Amino acid sequence: MKAVGIVGDKKSGKTSLTLKIAEKLSKKYRVGVIKHAERFDEKESDTKKFSEKYVTGYVSEKKSGIIFPEKKSLEEIISYLNVDILLVEGFKNNRSFPKINCGDYKDDLAIASDKDTLDKITEKIEKYGFKLPNLDCGRCGYMCEKMASMIIKGEASVEECQQLNETDL
Repeated sequence: MKAVGIVGDKKSGKTSLTLKIAEKLSKKYRVGVIKHAERFDEKESDTKKFSEKYVTGYVSEKKSGIIFPEKKSLEEIISYLNVDILLVEGFKNNRSFPKINCGDYKDDLAIASDKDTLDKITEKIEKYGFKLPNLDCGRCGYMCEKMASMIIKGEASVEECQQLNETDL
């Protein structure tokens, strides 16, 4: 799976850019989006009552989903997705994938910015998108943030991540 984060300050255009990128890439790929949310408002419903204590799935005419009664990490949520490209809005502190800067925000893992054309941004995602496991296991000789930086600079490759390339026998 290829992944990229869309990062910036509040009201910097992250959601608008994420929607444009998703629309363009979904013509060729299965695209998923995970958004960092400070809070999640649920309607008063039976689903809410169940989800306060239990993993709860729901299926309606237009949507379906799974709600967990506890906080999950980004990596745990990713494990439930079957997508080719994952767009991660927010999660500035997760240093295991490249970023796209929005507004005046500057991230040293950036491969593009909202000032680039949509074509250039999507080309960069296709070429440079990746997601390290964020375990900081050091098996490759580096922590994930350092490895991510090296991959973006062309000094290393995702294939060097021992955790991603581990096979079960």
